[in-house]
Amino acid sequence: MKSFDGDPEMFHRVRIECRKRIVENKNESDIVKIHEHIFFGEESRDFLENNIIQGKLQNNGNYRFKAKPEHAIQDPININNIEAYMED
Repeated sequence: MKSFDGDPEMFHRVRIECRKRIVENKNESDIVKIHEHIFFGEESRDFLENNIIQGKLQNNGNYRFKAKPEHAIQDPININNIEAYMED
């Protein structure tokens, strides 16, 4: 998956979480709920593939990102105020 290129630990964490969700619902027999789970999986995959920005740690302690227009979701990030988007 291109979202975690060069970050095998994060790739495997996401993979484990996805597998956990599938196993939790393996006995579901309600067709509507099955379709909801499939839709959730497809939406999750699409989000991970198209909306995750991977930063690379630089020698000066900052991260370098290659953001593209498709990474913005309705509310574009103001790169001059990036701290407002980061959780403590």
